Amino acid sequence: MEIVKGFEEIDRLHCLPFIKHKWMNASPMDGEEKTEGLSLEAKLGLLDAVAINVGAIIGAGIFVVIGIAAGVAGSALPVSMLLASVIAFFTAISFIELSSWRPMEGSIYEYAYQLVSPFCGFLTGWMWIVSNIFAGAAVSIGLAEHLHNLLPALPTKVLATIICMFFSALNLLGVKQSSFVNNILVTAKLLILGFFTFYGALYIDPSNFADFNVFQPGVLYGAFIIFFAYGGFARAVVIAEEVKDARRNVPKAVLISLVVSTIFYLLVGSVAIGLIGAN
Repeated sequence: MEIVKGFEEIDRLHCLPFIKHKWMNASPMDGEEKTEGLSLEAKLGLLDAVAINVGAIIGAGIFVVIGIAAGVAGSALPVSMLLASVIAFFTAISFIELSSWRPMEGSIYEYAYQLVSPFCGFLTGWMWIVSNIFAGAAVSIGLAEHLHNLLPALPTKVLATIICMFFSALNLLGVKQSSFVNNILVTAKLLILGFFTFYGALYIDPSNFADFNVFQPGVLYGAFIIFFAYGGFARAVVIAEEVKDARRNVPKAVLISLVVSTIFYLLVGSVAIGLIGAN
């Protein structure tokens, strides 16, 4: 009886209902009725999911943190990138397992709701929304500052607002339309990075790698910083319900996007160090 009362107290506080499910036959995981009749149409293929993930990973982050990470890791920056990719891979495994188990729209909220508690789902969902609002605003301001040189008549904040409104309207048109634009933007981004890597490799100065040291303490700190640039690897999981054959394609998209992003990060980081050095 004391054990039962203890679990009742846990349930009252919305703490760890998954434990209650295991030992008291509760059913917090059986949450399909919550979204019954609200399922979305799966319109995205594997390539679309990969592009969405790559676009989320290779964003503004890498262009911001690569210089900071190089300052602490030195010419061993590529090693920091490899370590960060390994950490991202092991983190991604949990999302792969969950998306294979139950692919859902808004999965970050759904998994916390069903496996931990409704309150944790609420907190997780709102933290994700708020963090992405701030991230989107920050990126919009950064882009607006660059566009301000071309359109000096418009204030930076006005340009940032227009950018946010444009992409919001694009998403409202539908996932297929926004995915099409995303595919174009991701392709352009990879082509630019590929051109930088190919052209820059012709001018690499080998002396910039003279102090290469895998075991210097800054390598781990650099990996910690670079991991920020892998923050979008779960984006395909969030939209899993809109991906065709999601149980197979979403895990593939996560893994493929991690491999593609890591290759580009290593190439760009190595060429950048080779051109201007870590300092």
